[in-house]
Amino acid sequence: MSRQVSIFTKIFVMVLLLLIPILILYTYSNQVSMGVVRDEIEKSSLNRLSFFLSQVDSAVNQFSKLSYTLGKEPEAVKFQTVHQSYDLFDSIKLRQTLSEKIKLQSLSNSWINEITIFSPSMEQFITSNPAAKYNLNYFQQYYSPMWGYQKKVTDFGPEYFFIRHSAEPSILFNDIAHANMIIEVAFAARNIQIMLDQFKNGGNEEPFFYHPDYEPIVTSGTDKELVGQLISRLDMKELSGTGSRTIELRNQQYVVNYAESDTLHWMLIDFLPLEEVLNPITTSRNLFYTCFTLFLVTGILSAYLLYRNVQVPVRELLKAVYQLKRGNFSARLAKRTNSEFTILFSHFNSMAAQIQELIEKVFVESIRVRDATLKQLQSQINPHFLYNCLAFIQSMAQLENKEAIIAMTQHLSKYYRYTTRLEVEQTSLRNELDVVVNYLNIHKLQLWRLDYEVIVPEAMMELEIPKLILQPIVENAIVHGIEQKLGAGLIRIEGELTDEAAILIVDDNGAGSSEQLTAQLNEDMNQPMNERKGFGVWNVHQRLIQRFGAKSGLVFSSSPLGGLRVTIKMDKHQIERGNTAYVSSVDR
Repeated sequence: MSRQVSIFTKIFVMVLLLLIPILILYTYSNQVSMGVVRDEIEKSSLNRLSFFLSQVDSAVNQFSKLSYTLGKEPEAVKFQTVHQSYDLFDSIKLRQTLSEKIKLQSLSNSWINEITIFSPSMEQFITSNPAAKYNLNYFQQYYSPMWGYQKKVTDFGPEYFFIRHSAEPSILFNDIAHANMIIEVAFAARNIQIMLDQFKNGGNEEPFFYHPDYEPIVTSGTDKELVGQLISRLDMKELSGTGSRTIELRNQQYVVNYAESDTLHWMLIDFLPLEEVLNPITTSRNLFYTCFTLFLVTGILSAYLLYRNVQVPVRELLKAVYQLKRGNFSARLAKRTNSEFTILFSHFNSMAAQIQELIEKVFVESIRVRDATLKQLQSQINPHFLYNCLAFIQSMAQLENKEAIIAMTQHLSKYYRYTTRLEVEQTSLRNELDVVVNYLNIHKLQLWRLDYEVIVPEAMMELEIPKLILQPIVENAIVHGIEQKLGAGLIRIEGELTDEAAILIVDDNGAGSSEQLTAQLNEDMNQPMNERKGFGVWNVHQRLIQRFGAKSGLVFSSSPLGGLRVTIKMDKHQIERGNTAYVSSVDR
């Protein structure tokens, strides 16, 4: 019978089936939320980078325009030809006026900058940086119409500048030695650093300016080692325009955003830990998982308490009920303290005790009925043999055969002394065989051609068996076998002891029976008594079943002696139970 699933198990499974979709749905929602937030943060960061670069490019463009407008100033035009037509005083005054304009242009911009005008023909220069020294070789080496990056000497020491040159006339940018004038506009890289500090403004980003040929421009508090690791992981040659990437550094995920300057052609890069970006969502997720775990633990603990206080008592109750069903009426339940099942267990124990008491009464009554039945059956067996014996004595008396009469009366007295003790139901196999030998001797006195053999091992002699189970079998062999056939008659009684049964075999060499009749005999043994059946044999079969159980009884078959074989089987396990009565109705 398949084991049924308890209601408790069904409820527990249903709760799990409800929790699992919630967990899966939240996990999916959390991942989607993290993806959306990450995309929005990347877009926001790129917008900030683009805005920052627009400010830088705007300032750089102002410097680019400054070189153009400064070259068109009248004083700058005169400075180109001052060596041809101006005297010394006018030349000094022109230089002083142009120097004041340069300083005014330099101071008008908030960035740290430097403006220089150089005349290749006179190898003279005017600059806003008093510490700077210029000559033609310098401009021939560093001249560039695009923004370059190099170190310059200032009043504060060496410092990196972004530098751009222009020549007048502009068509001579490839031959600056013959140009009338060279204008150099430069601004300090420190300006970019200051803007980067303002851009960061206490945030988690780490912005820096980067060009593959130079050291990066970083904020004042930047971890330069971390920036170096980032640069080594990025392939700057593949970076162009704007974009984002995710890189793992120091066992941590970083979001890297970049944008390229249109004027300086440097890359503005910022990076921040992804964990810090997603920290609010991560905190919310961890809080949910913590609450979910606490809920699950609470649910498991509640389920355990329900299992211990409800499921276990119910299971014990069901187990006790099944024991009652199997006939174990002594089953009792241990009382529980502080439990709602105490009253139920107490009532069950009272009910089981009452049922056991009733069953025991019925059992005792069944034993009494069985004893009465056995005594009735035995009393019916005893008169069955008496008539033939008395007829034999009468015949011998008429023949005046005293020896035969004495022998008959001796055997007959021993036989009836044994069979008339109805108060004794059990006997040993040894006593039963002695009575059968007396019975055979009685018949041998009447039938001289009769002979018998008893071959039973000594180990079986003390087995406790019901009285008079062999005599009806032997009588049946004589009456229906030996007497129905001419010639010498032989009855053999053998015993065999196996692991499962004690077996007695009665063979005869009489008339025998057909296979159909033998099968009919076996079938009749388990049917109610009727007139056409031999009462003695049927009686033995029923007594064996009552005493030793359904595995015991008589089995009819053909004998190797030529007649009929009757096998008496007695269940060995029932024999070992001693005098414990077997009540078939109770067992069933």
